Amino acid sequence: FLMACQGVLLAIIFAALFVDAAKISSDGYALTPVGRYPPECVHAIDRHSSVEDLPDGAIITDQNGNKRQITPCRQKRVEQVKQTSYNGWLAYTTYLAPIDIDVFLGNFSVPNAPANDPDVLYIFTGLQNVDWIPIIDPQPALFDIIQPVLQYDDDSWSVKSWYVTLNDDVLESDGFLTTVGNNIFGNMTKTGANTWFIGANDQSGGSTSLTVTRSRLSTQPWAYTTAECYGCDGGCSYEPTNGCDFTNMKLFYQGKPVIPKWTASTSPTPLCHEKATIISPSAVTITFQ
Repeated sequence: FLMACQGVLLAIIFAALFVDAAKISSDGYALTPVGRYPPECVHAIDRHSSVEDLPDGAIITDQNGNKRQITPCRQKRVEQVKQTSYNGWLAYTTYLAPIDIDVFLGNFSVPNAPANDPDVLYIFTGLQNVDWIPIIDPQPALFDIIQPVLQYDDDSWSVKSWYVTLNDDVLESDGFLTTVGNNIFGNMTKTGANTWFIGANDQSGGSTSLTVTRSRLSTQPWAYTTAECYGCDGGCSYEPTNGCDFTNMKLFYQGKPVIPKWTASTSPTPLCHEKATIISPSAVTITFQ
């Protein structure tokens, strides 16, 4: 009986520490960092797994060597004009490297919890193949973003690694819970011609990652720091009262430092007083109030 109780307790603790599967909206769509998707196109991947392209889909290999195949998404992402709960990027910085980027490292702090729950609030560093901002820009023909992501939903902060396309599929690693005041270390490192490691950890021991191999990942020259939201329409009470500090950011290409000249932007339809402030090439602060 004691061993059974201990087993149940361990299962409860494990479930509390780790987070999986994208949040599903009331109309049945999965919420992702680039909009709402049919759930069958969003794949929850065991942390520290690798994903490699096949002619028809992809093969996923977990850290124990177990393999499974996913098929291409047959449906399309929900059009932006229909995404009534999606508020888009609230505040962000942008940088285009003169040649390319093959490493983007940096910390971002965990703000306090909003007074009211948004559907999902995302905070991340990211690399894209093209400069595309959801809602603001016309949809490109080919798009992807890799990103270690801090996200707030269901009264808690968690961290995941995401790889997102527009008309193909979405991959998200199992996440881990983190706490206010922690620093998240995000790591995007190119490990092969078309292969990227996308990882994150915090000082409490949480860790998650994805390694993705796809031909379209040959170049990711656009870098970002971003705060993004679904369901923040109610205003300031749906956002943190303190900011998120992006610090110790380092970008490289072929072993040489890339010094970013960030450009700060805010949403054309602000919901509170969101602002991205550039402190230095290695530091940005995003505030909400």
